[in-house]
Amino acid sequence: MKISSVLGDFKVIQTIKNRDELLVLGSWKNLVRIFDSSRTFLVNKNESLFGIYLCKQECAEFMNKIIQDIDYHEWEDFKIDKPIFTNQIQA
Repeated sequence: MKISSVLGDFKVIQTIKNRDELLVLGSWKNLVRIFDSSRTFLVNKNESLFGIYLCKQECAEFMNKIIQDIDYHEWEDFKIDKPIFTNQIQA
C-alpha cells in the first residue's frame, strides 16, 4: 500500500515470514520524523530508501497519526493507493 501525505510518502509491505510484521519504506527524513532513528535501516543506497519494521498495532498507530495530523486544507494531498493484486496467492 502506498501512502502520500504531508508527513511524507510511504510504502507499507507485509512480510512473508511473519504475518504480524510490516515493512514501512520511505526516505530517512520522513521515517525519523515519526519513528525512532535507531530502528530505521538502509534498504537501497542508490534510491536513498530506508525502512522500519512494525507490528500491525504500531502500523495502525502510524496510520492514525497521519490521519490526525491532516489539516482540512491538506486532504487533497492525502492519498492511499490500493495494491495491484488485492488477493495474493501463496504457494
